[in-house]
Amino acid sequence: MAPESIVDHRARAALEFCWADGAQHVASYQLLRSNCPCADCKALRAPPRADDAEDLQPAAGLCVTDILPVGAYGVQFVFNDGHDRGIFPWVFLRGLLERAVLSRAVP
Repeated sequence: MAPESIVDHRARAALEFCWADGAQHVASYQLLRSNCPCADCKALRAPPRADDAEDLQPAAGLCVTDILPVGAYGVQFVFNDGHDRGIFPWVFLRGLLERAVLSRAVP
């Protein structure tokens, strides 16, 4: 299910997602870019390509320049580093945001 709203907090370099069930998540641009589900990014994250680790690092000053709906399925983020291939299905995005919250809560 799609969020009810996506708010760009450019000064915080983050997007805020508000869901129909009342849940709210804030995701940094870096979190979204680093977890892009496109085939190229998945390949770069797969071991043993440690020599490509620097390719995974988002550029300094990273921001989202556009948010494009992909039907009822998900959303595509366009980043100022030129990357625009990843389609984030709503289920994938919600799971990513929930895992990010849990990882911050664990000491």
